[in-house]
Amino acid sequence: MRFIGLILALGAIGWTLYRIAGGGEAETAVPATYQKSIDAAKGLEQAVQQASQNSIETAEGN
Repeated sequence: MRFIGLILALGAIGWTLYRIAGGGEAETAVPATYQKSIDAAKGLEQAVQQASQNSIETAEGN
Protein backbone atom coordinates (compact mmCIF):
# COMPACT_ATOMS: atom_id res chain seq x y z
CA MET A 1 0.00 0.00 0.00
CA ARG A 2 2.82 2.38 0.80
CA PHE A 3 4.34 1.77 -2.60
CA ILE A 4 1.08 2.68 -4.38
CA GLY A 5 0.77 5.83 -2.25
CA LEU A 6 4.34 6.78 -3.08
CA ILE A 7 3.73 6.32 -6.82
CA LEU A 8 0.53 8.41 -6.66
CA ALA A 9 2.27 11.15 -4.67
CA LEU A 10 5.17 11.30 -7.13
CA GLY A 11 2.72 11.42 -10.02
CA ALA A 12 0.82 14.30 -8.43
CA ILE A 13 4.04 16.21 -7.75
CA GLY A 14 5.25 15.62 -11.29
CA TRP A 15 1.95 16.74 -12.78
CA THR A 16 1.94 19.89 -10.64
CA LEU A 17 5.47 20.79 -11.68
CA TYR A 18 4.58 20.13 -15.32
CA ARG A 19 1.59 22.49 -15.13
CA ILE A 20 3.58 25.18 -13.29
CA ALA A 21 6.27 25.04 -15.98
CA GLY A 22 3.62 25.71 -18.64
CA GLY A 23 3.54 22.22 -20.04
CA GLY A 24 -0.12 22.38 -20.97
CA GLU A 25 -0.09 25.77 -22.68
CA ALA A 26 1.32 24.87 -26.07
CA GLU A 27 -1.29 22.87 -27.95
CA THR A 28 0.35 23.53 -31.32
CA ALA A 29 3.88 23.50 -32.65
CA VAL A 30 3.79 27.31 -33.04
CA PRO A 31 4.49 29.26 -29.81
CA ALA A 32 1.93 31.91 -28.82
CA THR A 33 4.34 34.80 -29.46
CA TYR A 34 5.00 33.61 -32.99
CA GLN A 35 1.26 33.14 -33.57
CA LYS A 36 0.67 36.80 -32.67
CA SER A 37 3.30 37.83 -35.23
CA ILE A 38 1.68 35.61 -37.86
CA ASP A 39 -1.73 37.14 -37.18
CA ALA A 40 -0.27 40.66 -37.46
CA ALA A 41 1.39 39.76 -40.76
CA LYS A 42 -1.92 38.43 -42.11
CA GLY A 43 -3.58 41.74 -41.23
CA LEU A 44 -0.81 43.65 -42.97
CA GLU A 45 -1.10 41.42 -46.03
CA GLN A 46 -4.82 42.11 -46.27
CA ALA A 47 -4.24 45.86 -45.98
CA VAL A 48 -1.62 45.80 -48.75
CA GLN A 49 -3.89 43.74 -51.01
CA GLN A 50 -6.77 46.16 -50.45
CA ALA A 51 -4.55 49.17 -51.16
CA SER A 52 -3.22 47.61 -54.35
CA GLN A 53 -6.75 46.73 -55.46
CA ASN A 54 -7.83 50.35 -54.86
CA SER A 55 -4.84 51.59 -56.87
CA ILE A 56 -5.71 49.28 -59.77
CA GLU A 57 -9.33 50.41 -59.74
CA THR A 58 -8.26 54.07 -59.67
CA ALA A 59 -5.81 53.55 -62.54
CA GLU A 60 -8.43 51.77 -64.64
CA GLY A 61 -10.96 54.51 -63.97
CA ASN A 62 -8.71 57.25 -65.43
